[in-house]
Amino acid sequence: MKYLVFLLVSLGLAFAAQAEKGQSIMFGDPDPVYNEKTTDTTADKNAEFCKKLKQQMKDLEGKPLRRNPVVLRYQEECVEPIN
Repeated sequence: MKYLVFLLVSLGLAFAAQAEKGQSIMFGDPDPVYNEKTTDTTADKNAEFCKKLKQQMKDLEGKPLRRNPVVLRYQEECVEPIN
């Protein structure tokens, strides 16, 4: 009799452990905000563009005719005016 009770309890625990692996119906679906991957914003793209312009300025040192348009574009698009 003891063995039968022990067998039933152990089988019940095994089934309960298997049931715990499923999704909880109490909490529903996980929050979709935490599942989304981050996306590049326009600010990130602008920062990358300004970084490339700055690198071009460094690469073109000693070549003022080719460097000047890059400097002007950097100042126009990346440097905020002081007002």
